[in-house]
Amino acid sequence: MEKKRDKRRRDAPLESLQGSLREDMPFSITKVIAREKFTEKIPFRERAYFQILGEDGRNRLIELGADEVIIGRSPECGIQLDEDSVSRKHSRVVFRNEEYQIEDLNSTNGVYVNGVRVVKCALRNNDHIEIGGVKVIFNEEKTLTGR
Repeated sequence: MEKKRDKRRRDAPLESLQGSLREDMPFSITKVIAREKFTEKIPFRERAYFQILGEDGRNRLIELGADEVIIGRSPECGIQLDEDSVSRKHSRVVFRNEEYQIEDLNSTNGVYVNGVRVVKCALRNNDHIEIGGVKVIFNEEKTLTGR
C-alpha cells in the first residue's frame, strides 16, 4: 500500500503537466539558443594543422585557417605535394560548420582517411590521411584560455 502512494506522489507532477498539454497548443517548452551566444562565454583558442610526413624523416607543419585550401601537385595549390602519384588538383580542405572537411577532387589515386577511401569527410583530431601515397596527419587543438 505504501509503495502505491509513493508512486502516485512521484508521478503526480508529470501527470498534471501531461494533462495541461494539448496538441492544439502551438508552443514548445524547448528554447533555441544560438551556438554563438553560448560559445562566446567560453574563451578558447583553436589551432588546426597538417603534419606532412616526409620519407626522409623531415616533417612539415602547415597551419590551416578558415580559407579553402587546394592540395595537389600544381604550383597553384595552397599545399603543394611534389609526388607523381598526387594529381594536379587532388583534394580540397574547407572549414565549414565549425569543422574541417576534406574532399576528393576526382583524383586518380583518391583520398584515404584512416584507411578508408572517401569522397568527402569531416576531419577529427589525429586522423591519418593519405593523398596519392603522401601520408598526412590532421591535428586540431582546442584549448581554454584565461579571461
